[in-house]
Amino acid sequence: METIENYIIREATEDDVPALRKIYAYYVKNTAATFEYQPPSVEEFSECIVSARKRYPYLLIEHEFEILGFAFAHAFRERPAYDYAAEVTIYLREDMRHQGLGRIIYTALEDELRRMGVRSLYACVALPSGEDEHLTTDSPRFHEALGYRRCGTFFNCGYKFGKWYTMVWMEKIIGSFPERPEPLTAYPELLKSTAKNVLEPLSKYDDRKVRLITEYGEIFRGECSSFPAEYGMHEFGVEEEGVQIDSFIFYQSDIRSMEAIG
Repeated sequence: METIENYIIREATEDDVPALRKIYAYYVKNTAATFEYQPPSVEEFSECIVSARKRYPYLLIEHEFEILGFAFAHAFRERPAYDYAAEVTIYLREDMRHQGLGRIIYTALEDELRRMGVRSLYACVALPSGEDEHLTTDSPRFHEALGYRRCGTFFNCGYKFGKWYTMVWMEKIIGSFPERPEPLTAYPELLKSTAKNVLEPLSKYDDRKVRLITEYGEIFRGECSSFPAEYGMHEFGVEEEGVQIDSFIFYQSDIRSMEAIG
């Protein structure tokens, strides 16, 4: 749900299941990044998305309608005392790794979780014991570059491809810990609460970094410039004030919510 250099991040839907499952199936069949032996069925994968989206963001990154990867959150533990912690997961299409897309979508996911009131993020990462054709150290290094630290190790807890693998928990703190925190806001409720809050002139966002959510659930982040209704009518036959972020143009009726973030 973010756009940088024409990449779009948005919420995943059930229509996206085949493409997302295909990305994940590669890692199941060829790597020890996941300890599953067989890819989940389409129905099982769909159920996971539906379940996660009841409370948390489930985001994908795409370019020209091609899905390049996805990242999502789910409960760290089910008991209410764990409400302010979330487990995060990311998978990129195999040929799209090492291009900066992971940082883009993980940052977007982190921002949405912070807005919900989540304060601690946890990632469960498999670790090889040395050179390994099925697993690299890319994932722990990626998380460390984004501010995660190792906080727990389970030695030789996974067995796959005839080898034992260690798993590490990685933690990132993204909020403070007040004595009486506000209740967590479920992500669907968060989106509803920010809907149609753009009532003032869009020109107030000129030359500022903004976060914009469209009516279709896409999230865009970047430098903003506005244009008057007359420009929209002349160029596109739409008599509405609008804004441009990167190469994307939005009219006021396209925008679910918008806020300055820098």
